[in-house]
Amino acid sequence: MPVLRFKPGRVEEVLGLSLRKALEVMERLKIEVEIDQEGYVVAELEVDRPDMYSLEGIARQVNGILERELGLPRYSVVDTDYVIEADDVPTRPYIVGLVVWDVDIDEDYLVELIQFQEKLTTSHGLGRRRIAVGIHDLEKMPSKHLMYRFEHIDSVVFKPLHTGRLMKLRDVLRELEQGARYGTISLMDEKHPVLYAGDEVISVPPVINADVTRIEPGTRHVFVDITGTELKPVLDVAAIFAANLAERSKSRRIGLVTVKAPWGELKEPKLEPRKTSITTSTVNSILGLNLSGDELARHLQRMRFDALPLSNTKIDVMVPRFRIDILHEADLAEEVALSIGLENIAPIKPRTMLRGRLLGIRYWEREARAILVGYGFVEVKTYTLTSCEDQEKIVGIEREKLITISNPVSIEANCFRASMIPALLRLASRNQHLVPLKIFELGEALEKKEAIKVPGVAPVKAKKLITLLMMDEKIGYEDIQAIVYGLVKLLSDKISEVDRVEKPFLIKGRSALIKTEKGLRIIIGEVNPALLELLEIKYPVVIAEIDYSSLYDKEVSYQGGAAVPRP
Repeated sequence: MPVLRFKPGRVEEVLGLSLRKALEVMERLKIEVEIDQEGYVVAELEVDRPDMYSLEGIARQVNGILERELGLPRYSVVDTDYVIEADDVPTRPYIVGLVVWDVDIDEDYLVELIQFQEKLTTSHGLGRRRIAVGIHDLEKMPSKHLMYRFEHIDSVVFKPLHTGRLMKLRDVLRELEQGARYGTISLMDEKHPVLYAGDEVISVPPVINADVTRIEPGTRHVFVDITGTELKPVLDVAAIFAANLAERSKSRRIGLVTVKAPWGELKEPKLEPRKTSITTSTVNSILGLNLSGDELARHLQRMRFDALPLSNTKIDVMVPRFRIDILHEADLAEEVALSIGLENIAPIKPRTMLRGRLLGIRYWEREARAILVGYGFVEVKTYTLTSCEDQEKIVGIEREKLITISNPVSIEANCFRASMIPALLRLASRNQHLVPLKIFELGEALEKKEAIKVPGVAPVKAKKLITLLMMDEKIGYEDIQAIVYGLVKLLSDKISEVDRVEKPFLIKGRSALIKTEKGLRIIIGEVNPALLELLEIKYPVVIAEIDYSSLYDKEVSYQGGAAVPRP
């Protein structure tokens, strides 16, 4: 959860309240507040309210609660001559810009503005990977014509923020702290996104701005660029940033910036509200109250929505563009609760008290874990995203059956696992100094059920697996068979069938497919020496993969020390 720090004087100034009263009202908005040892106000917010990551955003909401201002905030949105022409930037394709006049930045607000930028790009922007924001002094912009390009890092020379010297982009990524932290996010084949104003570099998102447009105390007007990997979050952040800057602005004037890009042309930030509706029955059912349509509309207006009762049962609601957290009627019901004050809503004791319990299948899994630990196994957890090559070469799963990732972080995580065997074998390879080794993992695996009939869509089969691995100087089929037979018996199940099985990762004739009365399918055997040599494993290894997915298809209860299907 984002944690913000403000000077007490600034809190009193912006909210227009004494510090004690200001903190009380902030707590009504689900903001946890305290005074730290240095005397700063520390505010911890819900992550779903990025519009309140600044004092101005908090004040906008407080003004509604105190009925100083009701309904939608009003801003003046006007056209500008600023244009961004974007090339194809594959690692970070989307960019928008905005202008806000008359912000009049002083030292205290500059610190808060940078804090607002960082909290927004850390939480909603996933540490600048998804969204990055650059803030510039509008009066220092070299040109109203901006170009967003994908440039080689040796061809870009500029003066980074606060460095005082010209540097190649390669050196920025290598030498500066921000380059080391964010330099690889959008880098590909030694090319990186660069934003120009005229012929001058003003930003290399998401790394650092240029010094030429540095904001500082005394800056009056602001230009903001927002870049990202997805268009919707970029537009969301643009709306939030524009609205919060406009709250600080004396004229509340926001400028539209035209963007021309391979993916389309637009003017942002558009702050038109979104229309929805809600019924009194829905809100009253959720909150346990008996509000009329007029009362409900008034509470929504206090929370800075426009609300018009169409009748005593239905209300039309206009949601501000920056309220990206409002997705459902339940979200509006929560806003009503905050307007009333959670402390003013009396709790109602439920007519029926229910006691929670685990699903029967969870008891079965717990019992299986306990039995394996009793046998001397250690449970491990490996990544669900794995290498497609491992799934193909180690266990022989066809690429067509794998759930692949379209934009993987690396080739080591380019598909969802269909088997946990490769991961356990890799783990065994790295832990040969711990022989004898007995490990197991319980988890989920996915694979396609059939060939794709609709482009981009495939039915998926989810498998619930327990995979066992044993490695020792002398170990064979009989050792893993004894463990599996014992596990099945202790889980109140019985072996119903044992068949031959041929798997590329197992020795032919030293492997089997075992089925049980309750539907378990178990593949056991000795790992092929050729595979062990490939993985540089010096010791014999035996494997068992238990597929207990069928227990999920049946309703399972837990009786007498083991999980059994419900009659």
